[in-house]
Amino acid sequence: MTFFTRTPAMMVAATAIGAMMLPAAAYAQKPSDGTDYRPLSSYRVEARSEFWVNLNLCSNPVTVDVRGDGDTDVDFTVYDERGNQVYQDLDLDDITSATLSPNVRNNQCLTYRLKLNNLGNVWNQVQVTVGNNYTNGDAPSVASYRVEANADYWVDLNLCRRSARIVADGDGDTDIDFTLYDRNNNVVAQDLALNDNADFNITVNGSANACRPYRLKMHNLGNVWNQTSVTIWEYW
Repeated sequence: MTFFTRTPAMMVAATAIGAMMLPAAAYAQKPSDGTDYRPLSSYRVEARSEFWVNLNLCSNPVTVDVRGDGDTDVDFTVYDERGNQVYQDLDLDDITSATLSPNVRNNQCLTYRLKLNNLGNVWNQVQVTVGNNYTNGDAPSVASYRVEANADYWVDLNLCRRSARIVADGDGDTDIDFTLYDRNNNVVAQDLALNDNADFNITVNGSANACRPYRLKMHNLGNVWNQTSVTIWEYW
């Protein structure tokens, strides 16, 4: 199990991942473990605007759970791989849950498209969760932190399995450098690219009785704060 130990921060379940519209009838290869890639994502839907999300669906049936931040009314519409509408929720809130039946076959996934229509006068941070069959049967650990301008923010991670994947996603406003240290203060992973995203896969060699402490440093190089989410999957 993963624990997040923090200094003052705003905690929200979010993983900011940008999405681009893909053509209908798109197929993707199903992962070898049968799970959906990045099952939890979060998107900023601007006021009075639409945002499109590609859903990589690899099982039938599959549940798509969508939850906004509560500030506005958001309508939800799902289209299948051929562009046919298969689900819609137009009620006066920003929450929905759809059970879909994609025609997955031959070990391939199908790409459905979710339209988020924000009817409010302010932006809404909308979280989308696809499926409930995470690796090893466990949901990822997700947390979000406000990294102040031109400052460092440290996150303590307690990893307890053989390996882990750590994905960090900022809000897109600034450049953030990410450095991961082990308990001996050795750098085990680093991303200094000119963006605010990182994706690390590391070997932990932990166990239920012997977790390994790590520290993630997030260095904000910008002149405004950045809301950065961290998602962790652990694998046996």
